[in-house]
Amino acid sequence: MIVSILGDSISTFEGYIPEADGINLKHRKRYPQDTLLTDVNETWWMRVMNELGATLGINDSWAGSCVRNKIDGNQGDVGEDAAMASLTRIKNLGANGTPDVILFFGGTNDAGRNYTLGEFDPDTAPASVDLTTKKWDSFADSYVCAILRMKYFYPNARIYALTPSFTKSYYPNERLDSFVTVIKSICAHYGVPCVDLRESGLTVDMLPDGLHPNAVGMKCISEAVMNSFFR
Repeated sequence: MIVSILGDSISTFEGYIPEADGINLKHRKRYPQDTLLTDVNETWWMRVMNELGATLGINDSWAGSCVRNKIDGNQGDVGEDAAMASLTRIKNLGANGTPDVILFFGGTNDAGRNYTLGEFDPDTAPASVDLTTKKWDSFADSYVCAILRMKYFYPNARIYALTPSFTKSYYPNERLDSFVTVIKSICAHYGVPCVDLRESGLTVDMLPDGLHPNAVGMKCISEAVMNSFFR
């Protein structure tokens, strides 16, 4: 089983994420870090990989990255090739072999950066993939586009989504709840199983810097993923 990951800093680890996605955009990492964790086997995604006996395809995770893009070009961790909904990042998920499973963990930075949430209406939701858009009016639009692009490029892959979780101060709980509601609605409409990490047991005490989980927090995430998708 080949598993690829599309995420932000919470899913990074030095040496396990791409250097550039083929366009010289260097991925920034958060892990390892002495105050969080230093062993890749303690990350949520490697715990899942080890339990499944899976092979890592691409862990296309990038500290600071969002699902949505709203600018022309690329600037640091944002832009038309840096966004998780971009063709660049989604195509890169198959760089080491077509994935059987894609774990999609996005939305944390969109919520934290006050990106426009938008709305999702199943009655007007697009049924076909958009392969041209580079900027989106809202997070909801970009999340839909990301899901449809993953389905288009990897029609046989099982796509599983993880919602953002609690933080100490990155965004208020009310904003988190609004984002999770939209994510779960989109996933339900497009048949993508989704785990709500607000219910994972992860608490702010497991976030030493207020945002990034330590080893205990990572175990909560991995257990939620395994219980929701693989057991």
